[in-house]
Amino acid sequence: MDLDKLQELIRIFEASDLSEIEIEESGRRMRLKKPRPVMSYAGQMIPMQPADARGTQMVLHESVTAVPASAPVRAEKEPEKVITIDSPMVGVLYVAPSPGEPPFVHPGDTVDEGQAVCIVEAMKLMNEVTAKYPCVIVKALVENGEPVEFGQPLFVVRPIEQV
Repeated sequence: MDLDKLQELIRIFEASDLSEIEIEESGRRMRLKKPRPVMSYAGQMIPMQPADARGTQMVLHESVTAVPASAPVRAEKEPEKVITIDSPMVGVLYVAPSPGEPPFVHPGDTVDEGQAVCIVEAMKLMNEVTAKYPCVIVKALVENGEPVEFGQPLFVVRPIEQV
């Protein structure tokens, strides 16, 4: 299988709802598999929906505390929802558009929907990773030049409530 055909196959697979595919051609077999993201809620693992067509995923994590039935109920502050911007593919993360330029984002920055937050290089192709929602960057989880896996959290963000 030539490189162009392989790259196109990977693009189609990443954009699909498929979690695994196996292909055999000319006696060679290849298997592509996406890890299934999960959300932990009250100690239970709940499967998440697949990535959107651009491959960018945002996974919601909530912290929940179990309270015994006999305990008095108190009004407590609801835990803050934390969202991560995850890698849409395996590759190398770059925080700036090119060497020597300032990073796309810093912790504390407010970003708009569709705004680039980093680049993941895969097979010499530069793929922008964008925010799915308006949000504030809370923390960068990966350093510039580090390899990343599909679905690996790259940034912790706080969504901006729209009025």
